[in-house]
Amino acid sequence: MKHIGIVGGLSPESTIEYYRIICQEFNKKEGKLNFPQITIRSLNLQELVGSFEKNQWDDVAKIIGSAISDLEKAGAEFAAIAANTPHNAYDIIQQRSPIKVLSIMEATADSIQRARLRKVGLLGTKPTMEYGFFQKVFQRYGIDTIVPDTTQRNYIDHTIWEKLSHGEITRNDREKHKAIIKNLVNDGAEGVILGCTELPSLIKPEDSDVPLFDTTHIHALTVLEYAMGKTEKTSQGGCDGRTKNNVFLRA
Repeated sequence: MKHIGIVGGLSPESTIEYYRIICQEFNKKEGKLNFPQITIRSLNLQELVGSFEKNQWDDVAKIIGSAISDLEKAGAEFAAIAANTPHNAYDIIQQRSPIKVLSIMEATADSIQRARLRKVGLLGTKPTMEYGFFQKVFQRYGIDTIVPDTTQRNYIDHTIWEKLSHGEITRNDREKHKAIIKNLVNDGAEGVILGCTELPSLIKPEDSDVPLFDTTHIHALTVLEYAMGKTEKTSQGGCDGRTKNNVFLRA
């Protein structure tokens, strides 16, 4: 069993969810009072937001890289970044990292491929939707990606940073996001990626007529499976075997 390192605080809401999923699922497998070894290096999200907005990904890589080095010194044998947006700097981060960093894009792409979908919608922060780091990986898997229009992207981004990151959830925001998902489906999306670790708190399985890919859950379970030595693709992503379309597809 490998010692898990998590770069957290991006936001605290998502860090809590990663920790909960990993510990809960490990205990389901091992029983009694067994829980994995996890070290969390929590960052100040505000120090990164400006770099996200200015497309300064080398600066992001430096901050994330420093956190990963701290994790390695604390005994972590590999790391995961508990957020989607910083993964735009993933290639730089992995190149400089002293330990392996598990990619949220690869885990999600594997899930979509195993669900046999070829076109998906992507929701997330503006950098996630616009800067192409998910799209680049998905292309290697033969997956087409579409995003909402500019007005909708601005609205989703605002909701994530100003509300969801603070735990604020409203019925109005849920209804607007449901309408955005419907538009993506009308444009040919066979599934929709919740490409922000806060979005699953707002958007639920019943809010979509097509599969929803919860990147938080997929990535967290990929982390656990890797820590347990189960590195095959079939253990790193995919659906939960249920047949209804309006459910989260999870590893």
